[in-house]
Amino acid sequence: MTRQGPRAAPTFANRIGAAHDVVTGIGFGGAALCNALIAVSFCYEVVSRYFFNAPTEWATPLVTYSLLAMIFLALPELTRRAAHIVINLLLDRATGTSARVLHAGIRAAAATACLLAAWFSADATLGQFGQRVWTNPPLAVPKWVISAFIPYGMLSAGIYFLRQLFTGRMPSASEEVNR
Repeated sequence: MTRQGPRAAPTFANRIGAAHDVVTGIGFGGAALCNALIAVSFCYEVVSRYFFNAPTEWATPLVTYSLLAMIFLALPELTRRAAHIVINLLLDRATGTSARVLHAGIRAAAATACLLAAWFSADATLGQFGQRVWTNPPLAVPKWVISAFIPYGMLSAGIYFLRQLFTGRMPSASEEVNR
């Protein structure tokens, strides 16, 4: 039996990272709820339209809004897990230092792209808020309420790419199974 020494106190960066992971987990749960809402709405629409000849006006816009929210709520968790789409053509052929440098460059480019997308989409969302832009009827809502999911997802994904860049760590297979 080995005796473990005292654990080091978590650093500020570790606590912020843990909080980021918790918010991401909550968002991923929201994405799952959006997925369920989409399925229920479509089923209700099909039954209503084809069995009762009474199509809904609200199902299609609700599904559209939920789909956008689902994508950008799930994006940070997929980035955290490195479960996003990847083309490994160059990485598979690189070895040693060149592979590490290439991987770091890819992470830096992905972080930059996500953070720029967050910036631009946040600017557009704030413009929608300031101008009081609404979506079209029959399910009209302020457009910024729907658009706000885009900068959230892009910012959070960008932060995960930066965390992976600076720690050099990717989730292990056991972490994937446990999530």
